[in-house]
Amino acid sequence: MSNFTLPPLPSYTLQPQPPYVPGIPDKYLALILPFIAYWGLSLFFHCIDEWDLFPQYRLHTPAEVLKRNHVSRWEVFRDVVLQQIIQTMFGMFLGWLDEDAQMGKEAYDVAIWAQRIRVAEGAVPVMLGLVGLNAQGLSQKIASTWPMMSSVLAGGHYNLFQETSQGTVPAFAPWELLVAKALYYLAIPALQFVFAIMVVDTWQYFWHRAMHMNKWLYSKYIRRPSLLRSY
Repeated sequence: MSNFTLPPLPSYTLQPQPPYVPGIPDKYLALILPFIAYWGLSLFFHCIDEWDLFPQYRLHTPAEVLKRNHVSRWEVFRDVVLQQIIQTMFGMFLGWLDEDAQMGKEAYDVAIWAQRIRVAEGAVPVMLGLVGLNAQGLSQKIASTWPMMSSVLAGGHYNLFQETSQGTVPAFAPWELLVAKALYYLAIPALQFVFAIMVVDTWQYFWHRAMHMNKWLYSKYIRRPSLLRSY
């Protein structure tokens, strides 16, 4: 890879990030929303059950559901509230460990990814050379028609500059910043979300499996009605 000068990283100033809902800190909003989602969805399915709506879409008939239920709705409500209290306490503990959310560093983080893209471009001539292609020759042929592609083939050498307080310095190509923003705002959060879902689903799977395989857990948690009916 070539050792060319990378565009400099922008300066930044951190400041507290305002909450999504005014007056409610985000760490508390993250604890409140699961309650709203759970009880809102539970009430929705409860109404469907009580009013016998959409019977053609039921997986189990009301008679089958009643046959499986061995405890009262009050016991279900009590256990659900207990679990939610535990999860809320744990969430508050994690929120206490986290620092207050800050903003103002986004452009800097995007530039970090743009620098990584620029460094990765330095491998293009080497990779093309492995398959017998002359990257420098191709770069010169298309320089007048596709200058950006020509710079990529040349290993990330651009004639792009910007004026800063430090004088004239190299600049990123528009496509580099666009890809960097896509990585920072879309790809990375998507990967983090998928990883979180995999962890949560794996934990839920083995915990539910344990409830079915352990007789005490099965009698305590599985053979009882759920506030969320199956349809």
